[in-house]
Amino acid sequence: MFIQTVRGSISPECVEATLIHEHIVFDLTPVRHDLDSRLLDDDSLFEEFEQLKKQKCNTIVEVSNQGMGRNIHALHRIAAQHQIHLIAATGYYKQEYYPEEVFQLSEETLADCMIADICEGIQGSGIRAGIIAEIGSSYQQITVDEQKVFRAAARAQLVTGAPLSTHCEIGTMGSEQLHLLLGCGVKPESISFGHQDLNPDVKEQQILLDSGAYIQFDTIGKCGYRSDEERIKQLITLLELGYEDQLMLSCDITRQSHLLSQGGHGYVHLFHSFIPSLKEAGVTDSCINKMLIHNPRRFLTFKT
Repeated sequence: MFIQTVRGSISPECVEATLIHEHIVFDLTPVRHDLDSRLLDDDSLFEEFEQLKKQKCNTIVEVSNQGMGRNIHALHRIAAQHQIHLIAATGYYKQEYYPEEVFQLSEETLADCMIADICEGIQGSGIRAGIIAEIGSSYQQITVDEQKVFRAAARAQLVTGAPLSTHCEIGTMGSEQLHLLLGCGVKPESISFGHQDLNPDVKEQQILLDSGAYIQFDTIGKCGYRSDEERIKQLITLLELGYEDQLMLSCDITRQSHLLSQGGHGYVHLFHSFIPSLKEAGVTDSCINKMLIHNPRRFLTFKT
């Protein structure tokens, strides 16, 4: 049993508090035409990681993939500098951000590209991806090309045993993603559905969770979408329904203006603000440790 980081495979027991869905070095400016949507490997990250380490957070899942400005060498350098476990992604985001190859290549070839990233290394670096992510659908639809990418991701998951994390645009299409992935043979315990804190439909979340899959409350601190108070209320509802073994947390930092150095809430917002608020609302340390440590350990472990 192992978890695959940019510096090699580790035992699941090495993983402590985990940010399950983040971006560290990434670039969506070619589509957004917005320089705020670019995160760089520079000194702005230093304080972020030092703060995280003080909170005993030692693992970050970096879900930037092809077409999102992924920089595997920068991730390896950052992981070594800060002595933190970084998990890199393979896959493709959503149609709006696809590189041209997605439209040209077959499902089988796209799957082979992901398999190579996991088994051999990304772009000839020898640095291996440890997750298939973030595999996305558009708002309230999964386009034909997105369906192709989901099927390719499923193929790669079945071959490698890697965990598979999705992007649900504004929390939508989780049930449809589940149906598609299960239809391809992926086991639910290998799937985590992203951005479910933006989905107010608890009944749909129960469908995802009752399958055995995980869900992520992973845009914590992005209060332009939804307040953290609303997130906490819904999270507690799910905890009271008995799903504490399938929930994971993160902040999904995607803009320079989110960083501490730019006056933003930063990656550490989860630990400085959200977790204390959960405790004040009566959530136990045991539940919090499951969401931060034990659930990520299980999900991120390769299942072969």
